[in-house]
Amino acid sequence: MDSSAPAAVPWVVLVLALVALAGLAAVVLTRPRSPSPPRSGRDPAAPARPASRWPDDDLPRFLESPPGTPGDLLAPVAAPVADAGDEPAGTPDGTRRVLAGMAAAGLVLVAALSGVAVATRDGGDPPGTPAPSAVAPSPRAGTTPAPATSPALPAVPVDPLPGEGGAGVLAARSVPLGGDGVVARLAFGSIVVERQAVGTTVGYPSVSVTAAGDGRTALAHLRLPTWNCLTPEPPADPAAAGCVRSRTEHADLPSPALTVTRDGRDLRLTGRFPTYTRPIGTAPAYTGRGYDLTVTVSPAGPVRNGAAAAEGTLFLGTDRAASVEEPGLNAVRYAG
Repeated sequence: MDSSAPAAVPWVVLVLALVALAGLAAVVLTRPRSPSPPRSGRDPAAPARPASRWPDDDLPRFLESPPGTPGDLLAPVAAPVADAGDEPAGTPDGTRRVLAGMAAAGLVLVAALSGVAVATRDGGDPPGTPAPSAVAPSPRAGTTPAPATSPALPAVPVDPLPGEGGAGVLAARSVPLGGDGVVARLAFGSIVVERQAVGTTVGYPSVSVTAAGDGRTALAHLRLPTWNCLTPEPPADPAAAGCVRSRTEHADLPSPALTVTRDGRDLRLTGRFPTYTRPIGTAPAYTGRGYDLTVTVSPAGPVRNGAAAAEGTLFLGTDRAASVEEPGLNAVRYAG
């Protein structure tokens, strides 16, 4: 349960400011005014002149100090009498009024700020600002919500340098199939990877792929064990043919570098696969080699419960390799 103490603080500040303002006004208005000095040029100790019957008559002054006498020359000129309500700003009373006005203005400012703090409720929205709606607006009638997109996969370099790092980041990744995706795996027979001056380098590839139903998001993995053989053509059994085992290369290719097209139940993959190796005790590193591959995948029999045995062909340059006929090794499954 939230405490109400923070909400009461602005009210206390506002009341104190108003009380201080009222007290300052009372002190300024009730303070007795100090006696003002005489406003005429006469000496206060001089005997008062008897009042004349005609206040505007200047004959008595003319008789006392005729023109040309020393008294007339030395007579002080009476300063103009100021209005009783005027006070110079330099007098003590004027200074107090200026200071009192400044203090009153400060208290008014404090009171205004306290009022704003009360209105905003400790940092809340000011009055008149509508509170944000906690309910998401419903889609308009007749519109179809946009389908959820799969997360973007990191791209791989097209032609990485030999020994370049950063390989294998997609080795354990896959693409969500959604409502109409497909997943397939195929193992292929021997294919010539590279022709040497004497003999050939032969590969025995296997490919797996996951693709979303929209056809725009897919990820394929390639595993390519290689053998160095002295025969001009790739043997079906490299060990029996006397070939020497070489390195195993891997590749991971995401879309859009990987192009996936579907024709009913058939699938076709196309892309350039940059390969890397997994040395023991070190991080995966690119080999500097890339293979332009095309792979076709089709159901090898009836599709039951969205799954079936698969068959296909892998194309590398002018060479091709068909999928091996081993039960359980090649399969395809359709979502939905």
